[in-house]
Order: sequence, then C-alpha cells, then structure tokens
Amino acid sequence: EAAAPAVHKTVVASSISLCLGKVATHPLDTLKAQLQVDRARGQPLAAPALRRVLARSSAQSLYQGFSIAVLGALPAGAVYMTTYELLKPRLEARLPGMRFVADFSAGLAAEAISCVLWCPIDVVKERLQVQRDMGGLYEYRGPADAVRQIFRSEGVLGLYRAYGATLAAFGPQTAINLALYEHFEQRAKDVYVRSLLRRAAESGGGATEAPRLGGELPPIPPWLAFACASASGLTACLVTTPLDLAKLRMQVVRASRHVATQGQVVEQPFNYRNIFDGLRQIAAQEGPQALFKGALMRCVVHVPQTAIFLGTFKSILARL
Repeated sequence: EAAAPAVHKTVVASSISLCLGKVATHPLDTLKAQLQVDRARGQPLAAPALRRVLARSSAQSLYQGFSIAVLGALPAGAVYMTTYELLKPRLEARLPGMRFVADFSAGLAAEAISCVLWCPIDVVKERLQVQRDMGGLYEYRGPADAVRQIFRSEGVLGLYRAYGATLAAFGPQTAINLALYEHFEQRAKDVYVRSLLRRAAESGGGATEAPRLGGELPPIPPWLAFACASASGLTACLVTTPLDLAKLRMQVVRASRHVATQGQVVEQPFNYRNIFDGLRQIAAQEGPQALFKGALMRCVVHVPQTAIFLGTFKSILARL
C-alpha cells in the first residue's frame, strides 16, 4: 500500500497551488458566471451573449468575489486534497485492480467533506459576480457585507443555498477530474520512465542507472503533469456543465420566490425546486442547447485552473 503524503506537506502544496490557479483565472470565472445567468435562447457558445457581458464589464467588476475565492479556497482546498490523499491509497489497497474506481471514490468522498467549506464560499463569490445582472435582487458592497446580509435575511442556511446541488455538481466533476488525472499521469509516467531507461541504455549505462530521486524514479516533468491535468480538466468540465449551470442559478437567488428589496417586490429569475428540476426548466424554457451555456468559458476557466492546481500540487509535493 502506498503511503499517503504527510498532512502538513499536502496542506502547503494544495494552498500554494490553489492560489496560483485562482489568481490566473478569476476574471474568466466571473465572465462564465455572468454568461450562465443569461436567459436568452440561442446557442450556448453564441458570441452575442459574450459581447453583452464584456460591454458592461470593467477590470474591477471582473475581480468581484476574488478575495473570498482565494482566502476561502485555502482551507477548503487543504481539506479537500488532504482527505483525498489520505483516502486514495487506502481505497486502492481495498480495491486491487480497480484503481480508477478507487480514485473516483476518493475524489467524491473528499468533495462531500470539503463542500462544508466550499458551498458558502461559492454562494458569496457567485452572488458578488452576478449581482448587477439580478435585477436589484440584492446589492452587496463586498464579501463581508454579503455574508452579513445573507445571514440576516436568509439565516445560516442561506450560506448553504443549494448545498445538495453543489455536491451533485462538484462531486462528479472533481471525482472525474482526479480519477482521470491519476490515470493519465500513470500512463505518462510509464512512457517517461521508459524514455529515461532507453536513454540510459543508449548512453552505455544499465537500465538501473536511470536518474533517481530519493531511491525512486523521478516525478514526471511539470509540463507533462500540466498536460495530464489539462486533459482531465477538459473532460470533467464538458461532462458536468449542465449540473454546474443549474447549481449556479440556484445559488444566486434567495430563499423566497418573491423578495422585497428597498420596499419593492422583486421576482427572482430562477425558481428551481432542485437541480433536476432546474435542468428540466432550462431545457424547456431556453432549449436543450442552453444546458451547455458557458461551457466554452467554463473550460477556458477550469482547464488552466485545474491544470495549474494539479500540475503544481504534484510538483511541489514531490519536492517537499
């Protein structure tokens, strides 16, 4: 059974990796959120919707919710990766010959645990990102004001709005992403090690003289880890876009169907009973193709974000 990395090493590596990924991609994440609350019928990748969003955007508006996304991701990401790294070797030992299933299950369990932190972070971040597109439903001056207003008007459950939908969306995405990454990484490592051994043999040394690190074969280079993470992230994003779309729309509305704001009653744009009802309503009202609204932007966000995260996480962990 492979030993799990030390907890403190996992925490350090995951925190650094998450920060790098968030800094690089948050403006794109804001554009993705604003595209997903657009209810116009049409193609999910239509340029007019993106032009409308960009026309009313500024550098400042694209970084709405950035501080809570980064600061909140530190503990949430550390909990996620620590749980995953602890569960993965144990499940692989219990499920011999079923490594993909073991890694998928470890990712799903890690998401279920860390979602206690991720969900409130997501609610606040996404409401800040789309508040100007919500018809005056709420107006937050920043993350702290958003938390205060949500807690006052909706209670603590308001911070856990669409918790089940968050699990339903993020669980499969992260589980697919990590399981595929482990699979791609193992295949890439096999090819990389064979190339090292071949070069060692061609240079006159034996196969056992291939470069080693700490008594083991060295990790794959960062560019190869980045490529593996990009492929796994792209697949996970495309498959789970409809779930993410319904989840986001459930999180950015408040608990009541009609909400009084500054003395006026505002009808909320999305009223879904659950994530499956959301998928049904989106397909019926906006067309089946609308289920993939923001898919391209989501891939543009999450592929580099997860690639930076997983690629740098593995590289940092190997050097600690």
